[in-house]
Amino acid sequence: MSLPLLPTTVIGSYSFPHWLGSVRELGARGELTPAQVAEAHDAAVRSVILDQEMAGVDVITDGEIRRETMVNFFSMRIHGFDMSGKMKPIGNLDPSIQMLDPIVREKVRHKGGLGMDEHFRFLKTYARHGTKVCVTGPHMLAKRATNEFYPSDKELVFDLAEILRTELKGLVAAGCTFIQIDEPIWVGYPQDMPWLVESFNRLVDGVEAKIALHVCYGNYQLKKLFKGQYGELFPAILDVNADQISMEFAVSDGVGLELFRQYQTKKEVVVGVIDVKDEHVETPDIVAKRIREALKYIPAERMWLSPDCGMKFMPRDRAFAKLRAMVEGTRIVRNELTHNG
Repeated sequence: MSLPLLPTTVIGSYSFPHWLGSVRELGARGELTPAQVAEAHDAAVRSVILDQEMAGVDVITDGEIRRETMVNFFSMRIHGFDMSGKMKPIGNLDPSIQMLDPIVREKVRHKGGLGMDEHFRFLKTYARHGTKVCVTGPHMLAKRATNEFYPSDKELVFDLAEILRTELKGLVAAGCTFIQIDEPIWVGYPQDMPWLVESFNRLVDGVEAKIALHVCYGNYQLKKLFKGQYGELFPAILDVNADQISMEFAVSDGVGLELFRQYQTKKEVVVGVIDVKDEHVETPDIVAKRIREALKYIPAERMWLSPDCGMKFMPRDRAFAKLRAMVEGTRIVRNELTHNG
């Protein structure tokens, strides 16, 4: 993958079109055939690819458009989850923010492929830019469920890691060279970092691809979900067997960047420079200012840029405008580095 200095990427999800939700409902009622629903998904993914590439993003995803949610896509295809669910708070910041989460009633087991390899092949067929696949991590899947079988969530997480590792190897076999693991809720459980790092390393063991870890403060309908600070995860988080660590910094005005001066690492750092929880579209100059601040702590040679988190809940025009601002702001700083270097 040939990339410029300060490559740009996305976290994973992109603005979900309301019409596609209607298509799914028509399919569930039998008013559209499975082939027609599949055609709609294909069209939606191709439009997402085009948006990201027109915005100028260097490494793109399929927008996770085919997935029911970043959690349910996995849970409903893994044996042991009862999708009837229970209402649970999401995060520890506002207990009124709740979702219907599945119930773990027996030992989780692999029950056939999830289809991510097929989805990747479609992405690769139509993408002209670099690509990656995002996979929800085992801790997120465990915490977004009600555990009624395992003595502890730790045992559930390790079993899920084994299942997902098979899927990661399937992606590699399909030609995927870049996989991002999403564990957005680690910041809510700093006391568990030693075994969370161990579970992550178990997950990616033997997976021959570039590996990224994304951690944020949670994001549901553009709201922050967890208390806590990144500092509580350091330095343990640096022990993950990942090539990249991806974090949100726009929403916090750069708080946490100083950790990469305090704790040295050779890993690449993906710096969130677009606040996905703010409805206002940043100007390229604002993005450039955020990048310059990050460069005080992270060398340009090891820095990537992205939005803070996924864009599923954001209106399409705003999502595209924010990606354009990110790319233009990055271009400003690239030119400065070239002329000054």
